[in-house]
Parts: sequence; C-alpha cells; structure tokens
Amino acid sequence: MCKETHANSSNQGDALPTRNVSFRFGELFPGFEGDSRMLSVPCYQDAAGMQNAARLIPKREEGYVFQENLLEGVLDYLGAPMNDALYIFGPSGSGKTSTVHQVAALAGWPVVEMTLNGRFEMTDLTGHNTIIRGEVQFVYGPLVRALKYGYILLLNEIDLADPAELAGLNDVLEGRPLTIAQNNGEVITPHANFRMIVTANTNGSGSEESYAGTRLLNPAFLDRFRFLESSYMPQEREERLLREQYPELGAALAGTMVRTAAEIRRSHTCQEGTTVYMTIPMTTRALLRWAHLCQDGDCSPERIRQALDSSFGFRLTSEERVYLHRIFGDILGNATASEARSRDK
Repeated sequence: MCKETHANSSNQGDALPTRNVSFRFGELFPGFEGDSRMLSVPCYQDAAGMQNAARLIPKREEGYVFQENLLEGVLDYLGAPMNDALYIFGPSGSGKTSTVHQVAALAGWPVVEMTLNGRFEMTDLTGHNTIIRGEVQFVYGPLVRALKYGYILLLNEIDLADPAELAGLNDVLEGRPLTIAQNNGEVITPHANFRMIVTANTNGSGSEESYAGTRLLNPAFLDRFRFLESSYMPQEREERLLREQYPELGAALAGTMVRTAAEIRRSHTCQEGTTVYMTIPMTTRALLRWAHLCQDGDCSPERIRQALDSSFGFRLTSEERVYLHRIFGDILGNATASEARSRDK
C-alpha cells in the first residue's frame, strides 16, 4: 500500500517515522468507483515500522459485503476526524467491528484493539510495569501504541466499562498529550494519524433488556464523539449475500432463512403481535453459520432445523425454541406452497 505516488511527508519525529499516502475512495472501496474524495493513510518508512505495522493490519476477508452507510461514515471519519472520536452503536452482529477491520485491511492502516468489560481499568490501555530479562520495564498498552505510531485504536463494548475509568480518556479525546504517571511521567504526544473508534450495543444511554451490563455513560465523555448507527442488512441484501457465499443453498432456501431471521428480529424488537418475545436477535453472523451448516449434504427440513438449533436455537429458552421452529415451519411452508403454485403455472 506504501506507494511513492501521492505521498505527503508526515514525519512526527516518532520512533516509527511515517509519511501519508493518499488514495481516492474509488481506488480502494467497492461502491465508490469514481468518488474523488481522498483518504490519507500512514506508511511506515523503516524496517521496524513496516514490520510492526504489517502485524497489526487486519486480514482482508474476500467477498466481504459493506453496508454503505457504515462504510461511508467510517471513511469520512478516518479522512477528516476534526478532533472527534467515532462511536458506532447497534445490535450484536450487525457489522460494527468487522466494518472497521475491513476498511483498515483495504487501506493498510494498523489497528490495535481491546474489548472492554466491567473490570476495565485505565491502566489496561496505558500499560504496566513488568519484569523482562530480570529488569523492570514499562510495557505500553494499546492506547499508547496507537497514539505514538498513528494506529487506529478500536475499543469494543465501550458501554460495559465504568464511566469513571473512561474519564481517563478525556484528555486524549481532546487531542492533548497523554501523561503516563506509572512510567516516570512520560508524555505521549498524539500522532497525526491516530484515530479512536469505539463500538457498543447502546448509544451510551444505559442498560437495555437485551444487553445486560451496559451502563449509562457520562454525557461529557460522549460529547467528544461523532455517532454512527449500525443495523442489520436489508433482507434483499442479506439474501444476496447468502446466495453469493453459499450458492448450493438455492434461492428458495436462502430466502426462507433470511425471512426467518427477519421475523426473529421483529419478535425481538417489537413485542406487539407476537406470541413469544425473542430475547436474542438472529445476527447476520448466526445466519451465515446456519447457511454454512446447510450448504452440502442432505438439506432435508429436519437437517435444516438441526442446523438452525446448532447455529442459533440452542441459545434460547425452550419456549423460544418452540416459537423459533414454528416461525421457520410457517415460512418454509409458505415458500414451498408458493414454489408449487409457480410450477403449476
């Protein structure tokens, strides 16, 4: 990715000197063909920098399908952060983290990542003292590495962390240097290429029934972010994804699977008019797992039901599983009847 063309010097006097390499959106990302907006990515100029950066660039997933709004929002942020961080929120499995990974993979931008939890402490991000070859040394955490070297810092499940601990990020979010008291007061000046992206199931407004443990985040902390909402793919897009990745399924079965997932999500988000409230939505990830288990062999209705349970159903209560199978049976029956009528014509 480190071409000599379009290069602009951006050496920060850092241990890993860089230059910025600029690309048009249309050169890298599907759906942006002809888009002349530019994205500048860091290119590490010495052997140590290139080796460390290469290790942290996410692996490209062939055939990955971007959601247009997420892709555009992430690109806009990376290209022009305007002293903001980016907060991506939405249901589990809707592509929040994978979108960031795949954008970084295509752009060649290193990512350091951490998933937060209720026991998170700020030192998990800044680093700690440890013994290396008999000597006490300070080991940088992901935040410091991203700040020093111009990486993307990706923090998942931000709304599970203690808001009091997250307040330690406020100076960094304001663009000010980070002081590491545990390392003799070392001061880290943010690299120009540093970006912070966080993901969550909620927008920071506190616990919701489906996402136990999420917290109400501090408004002053949230004010330092721009927000991007993630949602599941439209049904026609999700069906096309299944048919592209698992052509052996056939159009009828792929459509049945997608409609089943959509009905489960509707039962999860809207209790009115449903017999049973589904406590867990069926994510695109679970849908693809279901399709994978049905892609070859005997795709009898019983085999498909077993695969449905293995990929999703066994996470549910017994009452929900009965309802799940009823949903699938009704949709499969309607699809079979429709197919038969088409043949009769």
